Amino acid sequence: MKETTRRALFILLVVLMVLTFYAIFNAGNPHSLFRYVIRDTRYDVAVTLALSACIVVLALLLTAERSNRLKGLLDLNRDYILELRRKGKSDGEIAESFLSELKAPAGLLRSIAKRRVLRYLSRLK
Repeated sequence: MKETTRRALFILLVVLMVLTFYAIFNAGNPHSLFRYVIRDTRYDVAVTLALSACIVVLALLLTAERSNRLKGLLDLNRDYILELRRKGKSDGEIAESFLSELKAPAGLLRSIAKRRVLRYLSRLK
């Protein structure tokens, strides 16, 4: 995915999140800004759920792109990874080394990335 497309999807995601936040707290409100588009308040919950579903789909698209980037970097370093294995390094050590070179911040995202790297390494022969 091109960087401009990714940025546009991210902006769309933020806009949908703001609209969903507004829809959650104004569902059923007869003076809501949604009344200009949706006259009947019976559809507020359905609209909120639809906006939420769009957010989930966009978030999955943006996340899948990130994991493909990680796999691409691992594919580029395949020979070096195999060399480290021949030197007796464990998959955990290789994964930590790889993530530290990427300067991945500690926390949830690092642990998710580490699991993906370890999964890649387990499939690598």
